[in-house]
Amino acid sequence: MCFDKGLVLGTLLVISTNLSASVEGELGLEWRGFSESGLYGQDQSQSSVRAELGVDGETLGGDYEILVFGRYDREDDERSHSDIREASWTFVGDEWSLKVGVSKVFWGVTESLHLVDIVNQTDGVENIDGEDKLGQPMVKLSSEKGWGTVDLFWLPYFRGRAFNSTDGRLALPIKVAVDDAVYESGAEDRHSDVAIRYSHYIDELEFAVSHFSGTGREPILAFNQSITSPAFVSFYEQVDQTGLELQYIYESWLLKFEGITNKGVGRRYSAAVAGFEYTQVGLFESFADLGWIVEYLFDDRKGDQSVSFEQDVFLGWRYAFNDADSSEILLGGIFDPKAEEKVYSLEASQRLSNNWKVLVQAWVFDGLPKLTNTPADIFSQDPSQKTRFLQTEDHVQVELVTYF
Repeated sequence: MCFDKGLVLGTLLVISTNLSASVEGELGLEWRGFSESGLYGQDQSQSSVRAELGVDGETLGGDYEILVFGRYDREDDERSHSDIREASWTFVGDEWSLKVGVSKVFWGVTESLHLVDIVNQTDGVENIDGEDKLGQPMVKLSSEKGWGTVDLFWLPYFRGRAFNSTDGRLALPIKVAVDDAVYESGAEDRHSDVAIRYSHYIDELEFAVSHFSGTGREPILAFNQSITSPAFVSFYEQVDQTGLELQYIYESWLLKFEGITNKGVGRRYSAAVAGFEYTQVGLFESFADLGWIVEYLFDDRKGDQSVSFEQDVFLGWRYAFNDADSSEILLGGIFDPKAEEKVYSLEASQRLSNNWKVLVQAWVFDGLPKLTNTPADIFSQDPSQKTRFLQTEDHVQVELVTYF
């Protein structure tokens, strides 16, 4: 998506009219090393550079925030992209606030999967974990009372999901023709979506109830039936989704739950993630903490090809050194007992100095035979095998980040 010139000019005007604005940025150099060549013989090495520039300050009686993001990838043109993650103005009144512009909103409490997080579109080319989000045009009105917080959203523009090209890595077996996307709504990407969320806490219990009505963020991929130029086409349905978030703290235990019920073109379905995180504080009489994470993922669509986690178990360990360098390691794995699929992940980070940081990620996909690039194999695989196209994509990712 390209934002119109009016928004860009307005952003520049806000910056130029406030010389006291705070400016921060970061630059990241990323390298990925894969254990073997890709499905179509792609290189085992992939490198890219990303940059972020943030500006915040005060204007017109409120606060504004701007965050611009861009990445250049040498091997994957689709991964070379830019985005306005944030370009919003917020006015805070007495027990209420108003935010207008482009922004990001996060809903959810669980570690392995964020079912209720539906406002922003996933940046599908940034990372396979789906944690990166695109900026969403919105108007958000919030009311904060003693009995809880109510957030109302008007989302006037929809942003489609991007996908890695088959020239790069972590791509689907055939390309996705994102420009040919089909919408259930006649308004297409101009459909006005709406959402409401109520959140509150009672002692150690935090909870939230939300409802979203509009264009679903998850595309349904359909084959275009072309032999000469095969591709997937994204279909975006209209959905109504109601979500529930629960989080309860009991001593060293953190109990978590996310659940949704969703109705789109097909039948209504339900999904949930439930589990706990137990933290051992001061492990071995040190400053370090060790967190044990266990979650169960359920989706009653089960064998549906679009469902990645239907009856899976997530196990994880979070080790926080609590040192001056903010060192942390998260090791986890998702296991599908029925299909015998396994996905292992490692995330680690450490500050090298006040302005430098190193981030390391590793992903291993196990349990299924490797997919070949023959059409017969691509289109005849078992729908219950959700990660077979990733069996050649085991990799390590290292990023060196500097802040300024």
